Amino acid sequence: MRIWRRVAAIGAVQLKTGLQILPYRDDLQEQVSWLIREVNNLGGEAVAVQCEKVEAVTNQQIEQLFQAQVDPEFTSIQEEARSLIDLMENRINETSNKELLAALQKLRKRCETVRERDFFPSGAAGKTLSVLDSISEQLRNPAKKTIPAMQLDPADFSGRIWVTRARPYIDRLGSAWLIKKFIDLDAQFLFLQTGEMPDLDRGQLPFDMAVGDFTHQGELITFEVLIRDFNLKDPALDRISELVRCIDIQEETLPDDAALLKTIIDGLVATRHDDHQLLKQANLLFDSLYAGFMKTLQG
Repeated sequence: MRIWRRVAAIGAVQLKTGLQILPYRDDLQEQVSWLIREVNNLGGEAVAVQCEKVEAVTNQQIEQLFQAQVDPEFTSIQEEARSLIDLMENRINETSNKELLAALQKLRKRCETVRERDFFPSGAAGKTLSVLDSISEQLRNPAKKTIPAMQLDPADFSGRIWVTRARPYIDRLGSAWLIKKFIDLDAQFLFLQTGEMPDLDRGQLPFDMAVGDFTHQGELITFEVLIRDFNLKDPALDRISELVRCIDIQEETLPDDAALLKTIIDGLVATRHDDHQLLKQANLLFDSLYAGFMKTLQG
């Protein structure tokens, strides 16, 4: 049992009894070599074989097997994280923010452990990190109030560096598109890893982060805050805003158009591992959505 637990711990998938499969990577090769040596020392027999394909199983099917092994773990982490929101809102048993942050940190460590076995990402890891980051911000800024609309002029925000968290999802992708198309045509974007902070002294503008004004305020998501503060009155934008909001607040039952947009965004996140390339593709998607809504509204 100890050997099987170690095989599972490195992320191997069982194709049939006695046959485990892993992607070929140097770090995994070393771990497999140690496992083989241990099995042989215990009187068993184990061998590793490198191959480009497995008979009767396509590469896509193999990737799906790996995803099916880790994605439920990401889902479980998301569910446990959302239970922290209930504790935070209801303060059950007077749970303190410090205790909630400690619980959140344990979930983040679990997520990182699972990511080590996420050899063929489906997008579940990115969504899980987004949930954890969102809850972390709520815990660290529990008293943040909705700020009145600032009535800002886009002309004052030309050629700026806009900063947000890495692995953007629906609200950050939509907000970045909104910034580039309607607020700062010369905008540059910087994506920060967990723990990194924007350099405000150098004029970097954070959005959808724990610092700065362009982030969730009360019931408004970042996309809505930008529309409000820059006074962007546009029915087509309002339609897009509704979709982004539905997905970002994770409504249990999404309208068909929001569900379709979510599926496309999930696909982009799963297949674009460079955040700038992800944003580039998302911009094309939002451009198309905007053009489609404009055409519909104009009759």
